Amino acid sequence: MSITAYEEDTGIKAEKQQPWKHIVITLIFMLAAAAVIYVLKVPNPNIILLTGVVIFTSLYGYLPGVVSGFITIAYSMFFFSTDRSFIHYTGENLQKLAVIVLGVIVNLWFIGHLKKRNTEASEHMAEMNRMLVLDNFALQEATMTDPLTGVKNRFAFRRDYSEYSGKQLHVMMMDIDDFKGINDTYGHGTGDYILKMLGGALIEVFGKESSYRYGGDEFLVVTEGMEEDVFKGCISVVYSLLKDIHSESGDLDVYFSAGYVWGIVKEPDDLRLMLRQADSKLYEVKHSKKNAFTGCEYSRLAAEKIRKNPKDTVRRT
Repeated sequence: MSITAYEEDTGIKAEKQQPWKHIVITLIFMLAAAAVIYVLKVPNPNIILLTGVVIFTSLYGYLPGVVSGFITIAYSMFFFSTDRSFIHYTGENLQKLAVIVLGVIVNLWFIGHLKKRNTEASEHMAEMNRMLVLDNFALQEATMTDPLTGVKNRFAFRRDYSEYSGKQLHVMMMDIDDFKGINDTYGHGTGDYILKMLGGALIEVFGKESSYRYGGDEFLVVTEGMEEDVFKGCISVVYSLLKDIHSESGDLDVYFSAGYVWGIVKEPDDLRLMLRQADSKLYEVKHSKKNAFTGCEYSRLAAEKIRKNPKDTVRRT
């Protein structure tokens, strides 16, 4: 929960933004109560009015409490004064008025103080909540993001899996050509740099929400509602972004191979089968020429026929 939502739930934000609204509400209700008391000739109006002081001070704080207290004292002066003069009192009634004034002051101070402490505690809790929200967001980002490349990781894909149900998708598996040779020749620092550049290119072209590091130099892209020609164009842009990478080892031409499928996720296991078929298309490219991509429309029947047999797989390089 954000701090704004928390303040709205607890009423803190309303109190901050609308203090005059609370004063007007208090004024209307207290004047209405005084009018009813006068019409009905209630014998002990101070009890009812002091109750109003307690209620509005506890609900809204000092300012509405002062308004309700002022109305309570004013009506008590009217009620206990001789001939309703507000000036002349009998000794007994003057004592009663003094008790009411003291009661109003004590109630305002004590309940207003409690209300202030409660508001401060709520604000402190809201601030702690805000900090927890930010910390949780940072933790979630760290958990779901590959620290080297900046794209989402495989754990994030498992979390996102169900969200792709019923959607028109392009699912692409890709990896860097001759990546082991790059590591052996230029070192793992250069290899990591290339992985980082590829992750940045995927984020720039497809967006972080669609890009995953699936493992090693293998990446996964899952896009929604994209036309086939547009998707091919995006792959070409990624190729262009990776050409002539400048590194400490010199200028490097980085290439990748990719296989993809497109279709609608209708059944719970369709996305898993689309991954399998896209992976199979990637192997086709690896078997033939590398530095290329190929794709086809998703076929559940074709995907189910693909079997992962270690004897049939080739080493991706």
